Amino acid sequence: MMKKKTIISILIIIGLITITLIVLGIIFDKEEFEKQQGRTSIYDVSSNGTIAYVFFDEGNPGIYLQSDTASPEEPIVQLKIDQEILDISFSPDGKKLAYIISHKNKQEDLKSAIHVVNVETGSNQVLFAKRTLVTEIEYHPTNEDMLYYLNADTFENYSPIASAKPHDFDVFSYQISSGETKQHTDLKKYMMQSLRVSRTKNTVYVSMFDDTDVETAEDSFATYLRIFEISLDDPKSIQVVSQKDNEQDIYDFAVAANDDAFIYQAVNDTGEDGIFQYELFFYDRQTEQGERFTHLREHTTNPIIGPDEKYVYFVVDKQFGSPKPDYYLYQMTIGGGNPEEIPLYMN
Repeated sequence: MMKKKTIISILIIIGLITITLIVLGIIFDKEEFEKQQGRTSIYDVSSNGTIAYVFFDEGNPGIYLQSDTASPEEPIVQLKIDQEILDISFSPDGKKLAYIISHKNKQEDLKSAIHVVNVETGSNQVLFAKRTLVTEIEYHPTNEDMLYYLNADTFENYSPIASAKPHDFDVFSYQISSGETKQHTDLKKYMMQSLRVSRTKNTVYVSMFDDTDVETAEDSFATYLRIFEISLDDPKSIQVVSQKDNEQDIYDFAVAANDDAFIYQAVNDTGEDGIFQYELFFYDRQTEQGERFTHLREHTTNPIIGPDEKYVYFVVDKQFGSPKPDYYLYQMTIGGGNPEEIPLYMN
């Protein structure tokens, strides 16, 4: 009888310790989430020039709209503190905005949901949810019934010293009117990013490692992130369309309306503090020549070519390499010149 009571006491103690650790974990996560404050690097520009951007208010992510005639007073979307917005995309007419919701702690709860909000009425619709991670989403530039997205099947660390990241990527599409989902590729790529949909042909562009000729582990260290064009008519038709002999990783990019040029982000130099400096570069597909587009010596990223291809928008993180980023939005004429900061007003 004494032995039975001892076992029960031990089980009760273990249970109390477990509950205490869970509660402490929740409190710790909440405190860490509350530290998230200010602008993020996530934004989009509509066909009429309205800017949508993601802002953290004491850990709560929200989407705000700003135009030449109106500044934000309230977010058009506001989420709970344990959620985050991974990407946003305006519809071709600028009246709707698609966005991805996921949990901040993805290793505990890997799932994502795609919503569309009407920017004029505020009405919100859930399109679909998945037990995977949808990392990027993009409206077709001329067909508001079609959404394209990058899907990662896993979120894990491939080595003990690496942090957990999304992996096993492929390209999907979703037809809003029918609710039909279509998988276009079966690549299971380690990394895939910067999804762009062509305006002129049935193709998409992504950045991923050029590893077609990799045969050994040593070969993989000599690969670079390049821009690939994937035909949606024949998804096995995949080709590198950025400079093949350029020894730069291309992390993010924008595509000109007629597909004849890219503006991409890559490392340009290393600062005196040892931190990489990222700039934007312009690449002409016809001449196969590239040139530096920005000269900021900062962390320049997320280029978007605006309406009428007059301006290029981009984000600069002025605290890159520090625990807390500090994002600023800029615009610059597509022909070059001096960047102009776009103040993002918050009331």
